[in-house]
Amino acid sequence: MKFLIAIGRLILNGIYDFHKLCPVKNQVVIISRQSDEPSLDIRLLAKELESRQDIQVKVLCRTLGGGLFSKIKYLFHMIGPQMRAMATSKVVVLDSYCIAASILRHRKGLSIIQMWHAMGGFKKFGYSILDQGEGSQAWLAEAMRMHKNYTCVLASSEESVRFLGEAFGYDRDVFKILPLPRTDLLRDPDYMERKAQEIKAAIPSLSQAKKTILYAPTFRKTQQGKEGVLELVNAVNYEAYDLVAALHPLMDQEQLPEKVITTDRFSTMELLSVCDYFITDYSAMIYEAALAEKPIFLYAYDLRDYTSNRGFYIDYEKDLPGETHTDARELVKAIETDQYDLREVRAFAQRYVAVGGQCAQRLADLICEQAKAI
Repeated sequence: MKFLIAIGRLILNGIYDFHKLCPVKNQVVIISRQSDEPSLDIRLLAKELESRQDIQVKVLCRTLGGGLFSKIKYLFHMIGPQMRAMATSKVVVLDSYCIAASILRHRKGLSIIQMWHAMGGFKKFGYSILDQGEGSQAWLAEAMRMHKNYTCVLASSEESVRFLGEAFGYDRDVFKILPLPRTDLLRDPDYMERKAQEIKAAIPSLSQAKKTILYAPTFRKTQQGKEGVLELVNAVNYEAYDLVAALHPLMDQEQLPEKVITTDRFSTMELLSVCDYFITDYSAMIYEAALAEKPIFLYAYDLRDYTSNRGFYIDYEKDLPGETHTDARELVKAIETDQYDLREVRAFAQRYVAVGGQCAQRLADLICEQAKAI
């Protein structure tokens, strides 16, 4: 298999060499495989870059699905638009692992910035979990040059550098402390109020008389843990609360009770604007909830198994704000008492997200500086 991957890399680099014959433009390309549509961070960054003079912005978003046809479509996307954009740009910005960015021999001087889609470091990933549970195989990571070629990696705080350095395999000097662009919106009360009104208008089932619980479980590669999700949604008193379940698009929603509100129109971050309580197990959305100063409740019904298969960069039971619950009914009772300490939430946010304001503008400044240096 290693031999076949090596041959594939040679072929792909040969195609890329052809693209590199094209002239370099004063261009920035933003590449993502998180979704087929630009994320909020990408939209905010692209808008800021487009306001600058004499710089072109190209956005390429394409997911890599599990089926053969999806993989073939992604391959043609990679050897066509993706390679051409990399070959003709001065700066490449990524929000996830990009095969072409890591395995190709790039033109000298090309700057590749990894801003990563998750805020802060929470669940272990990348080089931290090679040959473990949900991690990649070490030989495959080496053959695919996983996370190689980055010239700059963004981190939300100094605390997160250690985690991301381990995950990506880089030293401190490669990192820049700069939270994601969406950070500013979470701290903007006017934006949060406008978004709340928009969501309430779009989802009439959200009651003005009830408090809203937002449940955002982490994405799991298997159906393991589904029973825990059902226990929680069945434990909620729907006479007093609305439960909004912000499930990953690949997670099964068919078995949820009809009273549970789901939507694919609004992101989990946007849904924070209408929630009174935030529940998660191991989702990095805990950082966004903390920035929005929402009461946080941890529902870790399979903490021991998840820790052995994936693990965390921080001490789950000591470093996170709020109490950890393994029983759904006990968690709901804790919410019903309405007892929580927002000071813990604020302290957690301050420790892991260095809020300095104007994150999109500062990231655009960094990109423009790197483009001018080439």
